[in-house]
Parts: sequence; C-alpha cells; structure tokens
Amino acid sequence: MSQNSLTLPTTGTVSGLQMTQYANNALDTLNSLASGASAPSSPEAGQLWHDTTNNILKLRSLDNTQWIPLFYLNETAYLAGSPSLGQINANANRLINGAMLIDQANEGASVTLASGNAAYITDQWAAQYTSSTASGVAAQRVSDAPAGFTSSLKVTVGTGASSVASGDFLIIDQPIEGYNVADLGFGGSNAVPVSLSFWVKSSVTGTFCATIQNGAFNRSYISSFTITATGTWQKITLPNLPGDVAGTWNVNASSGMVLLITVASGATYQSAAGTWVGSNSLAVSTQTNAVLTTSGATFQLTGAMLNAGAFCTPFEKKLFSAELEACQRYYEKSYDIGTAPGASGNTPGIDSGVASTGAFVMPNIFKVTKRADPSITFYSPSSGTSGKVYDVTGSTDISGWTAFDIGMKGSLIGVATATASHQYEVHWTASARY
Repeated sequence: MSQNSLTLPTTGTVSGLQMTQYANNALDTLNSLASGASAPSSPEAGQLWHDTTNNILKLRSLDNTQWIPLFYLNETAYLAGSPSLGQINANANRLINGAMLIDQANEGASVTLASGNAAYITDQWAAQYTSSTASGVAAQRVSDAPAGFTSSLKVTVGTGASSVASGDFLIIDQPIEGYNVADLGFGGSNAVPVSLSFWVKSSVTGTFCATIQNGAFNRSYISSFTITATGTWQKITLPNLPGDVAGTWNVNASSGMVLLITVASGATYQSAAGTWVGSNSLAVSTQTNAVLTTSGATFQLTGAMLNAGAFCTPFEKKLFSAELEACQRYYEKSYDIGTAPGASGNTPGIDSGVASTGAFVMPNIFKVTKRADPSITFYSPSSGTSGKVYDVTGSTDISGWTAFDIGMKGSLIGVATATASHQYEVHWTASARY
C-alpha cells in the first residue's frame, strides 16, 4: 500500500530504471486505492482513497475540495456496506428522547443525586455519580439548547470533590432495549458498525468519553472527544464505531445495550479507547475529571443520535406524540404532560369510580404496552400523597388500597372494603424502567 504521486516526471533526466520505479509506485497507489491512515497529500479530483483509520472508501470531489464517503469496510467480517445502510429508515435513532423533550416524572424539577444511586432525569436518561466528598450533585431538564433543539439535560455539581478516587465517576446514560438493537448483530461475526453524535456544553474543557456497553456491563467500547470551549454548545460526531463480535448482547426486552457519556471517571473504570474490552470501562486515562471536582461546574447533553452504519446522520426529529409513545413503554402516568406525579389539587387525568358495598376496584389501562410488568405507584389527587386514594364523598385521603393483577397492558387498584355510594379517585404512575 502506498500514497505516491500518480504523475510521472515529464522534465529532467531519469534513467529507465528510475522511470520504471515511478511507474510501479503510481500503480501501487492505484492498486491499493491510496490506502492510508490520513488523506493523500496531493489528491486528484475523482481519486479513490481507502481511509484505514475509519475503514471507509472515499472519492475525491470533482472540485477537488472534499472527500465523499462511498462505503464502509468491515475488515473483521470482510463486508462492505453503503453509507446509508440502516440509516434512511424511520426510527433510525436507537436512542429514545435524544432531544430531552420529555420528562414525565420530574417535568423540569431538579433531582438531587445520592452517591452510588442512579436516577432518571428525563425519560430514558439517567445520571449517576459516586464520590465520598462531592455533594449537592443535581440534574434536570432545562430550556438551554443549541439551535434546532429546545431542551437539554444539565448536571450541576454543588460542592466539588476534593479528588476523584479510583472508583469514582459521574455519568449520563441510557439503557437500550434489546429488541431495538437486535438487528445490529452484536456478539456475532456479522456485527455492523454504529455511529454516534450529540451536542454538549460544559463549564470545563478537556477530554471526555462516550462508551457503548452491553447490558451486563462486561463489554465496553470507549470513544474519547474533546470539549474545546467553556459555555459553548459543541457537536460531537463519532462515526464508524465497530460492532462487537464477542460477548453476550441481549435481544429481548431486557437491556441490550447501554450508552454512557462519561463526565468523570477514576482509574478503576479506565481503559484504552477504540477497541472492545471485556470489562466495565467508562473512560480513557486522560479523562478530564474537573467537572466533579469543581463546585458549581456544569455539563449538558442533548441531540443524541445513535444510528447503524459508518456515518453520523442528521438528528432524527420525531413528532412529539411518537416520542412520547416510545417513552411510555417504560414509564407512564395518569397526570397530564406538564404535571409531575404527586401534584395536589385534583389535577386532570384521574381514575374515578363509585363504590358499592364490599370490595371495590378501579381498572387502570395503560396507553402503551409496557416493556415488562411495571411497578405501580398511586397518589391522592387531592393532596398528592403517595399510597393514598381520595374519597371525594368523604373529602379525605384513604389508606389500605393496593395495586394488583399488574400486567404489561394494565392493572387494578382496589380495596377489600369500601364505603357504599362513595366516589373514589386516584392518580398513578407505571414504571417498567431498568
């Protein structure tokens, strides 16, 4: 393989042997499609280049200014595919709520994180940190976003950690249902590459990481990226990430893949970038950890797109109703959008019924079939107290009710003994989140 000049000398004096060598070098460049880790230094319009860094075959534009991607090349499975493979269909984005539009559980309220415990911030997006010295770490959906978006997920550190210990980290992540990534073929010889893009804004510059893991967290592929300016939205593109040909990747309703954006990471979770490793790894050794160690530091994320194929495609903007339906497979509430669970004051959306003598139940039918049998939490529509049902006739909250016969399509909420002719009302949430 070579990237020699394709132009033979036309001036000066050269020997026949030298001219033969020039010709052979040019032929070698043509035969190997100018293979190399970087672009040929003096490209010609219409020239082909095998980009060995990204495993892409490219064509030089006719105005000789740009390289046009033609095919991705899988050197492990010995396959070639179109740049549009798996990227032009509906639902190309394997991530749900990538624009952070939907926040059913919190509706924009700040969530204070407890060290070692993950919490969902916006629908399908969780945040988690571990530190013995950082405190007041919180996250929420905010209206600050780059052009074309309206919301982002923002993490704020209250009191920064004195240092980042080996087992410490701060991450934003989304588990992806196995059914939604089954066609990628991870874990087999025909695994296809994926491409990731997203927007970030940070009060700290430096090196950060995005990692793809399997549901068991024992296969990891780390990609590093650089934030070059503080307080500025920056688009990150990470194309042609190779599919994993090893490991176990769930292809059912359990977590099949996890995307993690690493804001900070200690040495325990550090590994090499650009290769699949058989461990729970989050970042490279040069990961910048200053967000977690700086009081008041912030990190924001939106516009996240994970698509099949070797090239990052424009963010797939779904109708709000379609995105909401996708989120409701994992979390649904009886409250209207815009009202957080636990709100008081008889907010709209309640289930209601009038009891006869004895046991009484109210059916609870979900709008969207859940990923698995969900956990049900119910609330008094009057006070917002969890575990309570509101007795409208008696103007009081009632205990002793329970959710039962819970399935993927609905449940019942009832009590063994109700007061005849009394009207009861209840709000509820159903969570099938990971």
